[in-house]
Amino acid sequence: MPNTLIISGADRYSPEKLPLLEQNVDEQVTNRTWNLDANVTVLRLYQFSPASVKPQIVAKILIKAIMQAPNQDYKCCITLLPERLQQADETIYKVVQLANALETSRFADFWNATNTCRDLLMNIPGFYEAVRGFIAHTLVNTYGRVTKRTLADCLKLDGATLDQYLSDKCRSAGWSIVSTPAGDVVALPRNDDHKAVVKRTQELIRFEQVAPMLKTLTVGS
Repeated sequence: MPNTLIISGADRYSPEKLPLLEQNVDEQVTNRTWNLDANVTVLRLYQFSPASVKPQIVAKILIKAIMQAPNQDYKCCITLLPERLQQADETIYKVVQLANALETSRFADFWNATNTCRDLLMNIPGFYEAVRGFIAHTLVNTYGRVTKRTLADCLKLDGATLDQYLSDKCRSAGWSIVSTPAGDVVALPRNDDHKAVVKRTQELIRFEQVAPMLKTLTVGS
């Protein structure tokens, strides 16, 4: 759901607007909304005035941006954050590591990283739901089938919670569960990335390979 705060051209460079924009970040967290334009403006104003940076606000913006994946909102935000600040503040550093693990599909590392900033994440409604949606999206676009155990590890779900998740996906997203001697396998819906691609190749012929034939044709003529 988008956030209704509108940023005009002049507001993007006005430090007086920063308190309002920071308040809006907290409102986005509470109301489960998202306003990329406003959040980018906050990060730009922080660039102009490093002394005004509030690490907790930056962390919230980055976490909310992660939740928009597979959209590229996180990259839009992180490119505006100086590497010095990414390294200097512990909370921001943890969130960046979190995002890096998720972006590179290192899901075990991602879930381990969530434990380092659990208190912050617990105050961001919808975070775990959003990232599980992205992980599921990644699996669907990568595999045709995954074992139930692999899926459980990727999503960090088990027991009745995993069964309910699978039941919802089977009903709404075309997933299905196949029993095999080795255990249950989750069949994921086919998409364009799963279709076979016919590759056309061109064989390169070197001149020395055809020179004798050309010589024969020349003599014959």
